[in-house]
Amino acid sequence: MIKKMILAAAVVGGIAGMGVESTAAVAAPPAPPPSCHGAPGGMPFLGQVSLTKAQRKKIDAILKADHPDFHADMEKESGLHHQIQDLLATPGKVDQAQIVSLQQQIASIHQAHEAERLQTAIRIHDVLTADQLTQIKAAQDKADSLHAQLRALMAPPSPPTP
Repeated sequence: MIKKMILAAAVVGGIAGMGVESTAAVAAPPAPPPSCHGAPGGMPFLGQVSLTKAQRKKIDAILKADHPDFHADMEKESGLHHQIQDLLATPGKVDQAQIVSLQQQIASIHQAHEAERLQTAIRIHDVLTADQLTQIKAAQDKADSLHAQLRALMAPPSPPTP
């Protein structure tokens, strides 16, 4: 239901924007702070914490440090998925050992990405003060509580008791 509402809003917004010249260059949203590139290193609430210039500089250096080539890994993973699809679409007996090998390669890529994300989060954690970490924890707890409330509101009604 929520997806339908979002889709409807997007369609209405798209229709409303037809025929109107784009003002994206004039009214572009502000760029995120330098230390908040999405959810850097597993720290999604980092943008809500006030950082000193020194902290911002250290975190930016951590985020700009050498990381695995995620784009190349995504291409490799896509190729592995295509190989699995090809195996499943080929007539005859499916080579399960080969599929398992391809699955292990995909899992290895995911594991490497997760390990890198956690190492980045640890390095960022070490830059922050105890007060800043407390603020991040409070924001995470609030978001978790809101998600739980949303799940409860969106849950199907319980069946009536006889």
